[in-house]
Amino acid sequence: MLLKISLGVVILAGLATLYFSHFQVAEKINTLNTNLAETTKQRDDANTAEAKAKKEASESKKTMEMVQKTLGEKTNELAVVQARATEQEKRADKASSDLLKTTEERNDAQRDLASWKALGISIEQVRAQRDELKRVTEERDTVSSENKIFTRQIASLKSDLERYTEGYDREVALPPGTKGKVVAVDPKYEFVVLDIGGNQGVLKDAKMLVNRGGKLVAKVKITSVQPDRSIANIMPDTKLDDVMEGDQVLY
Repeated sequence: MLLKISLGVVILAGLATLYFSHFQVAEKINTLNTNLAETTKQRDDANTAEAKAKKEASESKKTMEMVQKTLGEKTNELAVVQARATEQEKRADKASSDLLKTTEERNDAQRDLASWKALGISIEQVRAQRDELKRVTEERDTVSSENKIFTRQIASLKSDLERYTEGYDREVALPPGTKGKVVAVDPKYEFVVLDIGGNQGVLKDAKMLVNRGGKLVAKVKITSVQPDRSIANIMPDTKLDDVMEGDQVLY
């Protein structure tokens, strides 16, 4: 009987413990469910906030890219406008300078015209005098050229006369500073062709020095003279080296 009573007490105690444990577990489960719900809500809120932040960041990036693109375009437009403004400024400065120059020329022309009017000379008379001056100048130049030709002819004739009266070994003077170049050489017959002649004052029987690099090569004696060419023999007793094309001849 005692055993039954003890067994009953144990059962009752177990049932009581189970009852109280059930309520404690249920309370903890409810607490956990509540915490889970709050955590889930916080997570969802965090995800929503993150998505919103990403969207705002993407929109901000697009806006920034658009602003940068617009800024680049405006910068290029500004550079173009500045270049055009600089060009226009240059044109304006040139136009101003041209206007100033033209104004000065006009004023000079007006002063000159006033001076001519003060002298009582008409434009037609000025033109006639200008044409007359041009004609006289041309005649003077023609006479001067003819005088030069006559002078060279007289010098040549005088040289020929001296050759017959004084002999071939006389000294024939050439204009000071006469110089030229050797354009051809005949080594067999020892004569050269020079690029200067009667137009440069060269005379027959004149003697000239052949120079190369500042050194004397030989002496030559003019044997034939043409207007722009002359032929000269190499003087054997003065030859220090072979005469070559391009050598300079000096008087």
